[in-house]
Amino acid sequence: MLRGTALEGMPVRPPRNPHPAGSPFTPPDSDVLVIEHVDPARVLELWRAARDVLPSTSRWPIAVAPEWNAWFRQVPDDELTALQSSIAGIDDARMFPRFVFDVPRAQEDWHGGWENVFRGAGLSARMAAELSDPVLDHEVDRWIHDRLMADPSLVAMVEGRLQPHVGTRAWFQPDSVELALLPTTSPWLAFEWVSYFGVDSDAPAFVAALERWHRTWGAELVASWGTMLQLTVTRRPQQGEEAWDLAGQLLAWAGSLQLSQWELALIVARSDTWFLHDRP
Repeated sequence: MLRGTALEGMPVRPPRNPHPAGSPFTPPDSDVLVIEHVDPARVLELWRAARDVLPSTSRWPIAVAPEWNAWFRQVPDDELTALQSSIAGIDDARMFPRFVFDVPRAQEDWHGGWENVFRGAGLSARMAAELSDPVLDHEVDRWIHDRLMADPSLVAMVEGRLQPHVGTRAWFQPDSVELALLPTTSPWLAFEWVSYFGVDSDAPAFVAALERWHRTWGAELVASWGTMLQLTVTRRPQQGEEAWDLAGQLLAWAGSLQLSQWELALIVARSDTWFLHDRP
């Protein structure tokens, strides 16, 4: 299956069981396969090699850290069928839950930051004239985004702070990697075999989000590191409302990115990869 690819000759085996036979922690049998000794610096390259032969393998590849994904559970076909059916009825409110800090803050709390980021642009004075005081965080976020969309010179001021988040620059690189070959061809159902802290409250809603993102942006899971996910996309949103809406969707599942929605909106309009992060 892997002959002629960058993966040729690499060890392929069932996942190692970290628990002794008969232990109450022993997982059920799994038909997952893993490719060992993946170079952490070549994750995207080797994932693409496995993705390219998906028609032959019928197995979706996802990079995992062996110390975090020591074993994979068995996922019955009827469970996958039921999940695929259930996600069709999930609405946007459940698919993209978003915590909004609803306690107003004094405008002066923002002014120093804006003067540093948008030096000489006079945004503090404009904000004082156009927004109430105190003001809600999400209102400021939207106000800044609208100012950026109306004035390309403001966007140019923040290009430098965006670059570390564009492409794979922000992707996590663990010390050791395995490439899991999961028994599904679906990039959204493949999530059933891996874990991500941010979805513990409602995994079906996140699977529905993955399906939406795949259908709209060609988003595909590349790696799962427990509190982080990495994806590629084949289409970018247009800068403006498309990117703003997508950024809000991503932040619903990536509360630890430490990015405002206006920043993420600019980033996703420039990048062919995504990085999600949510931790305790």
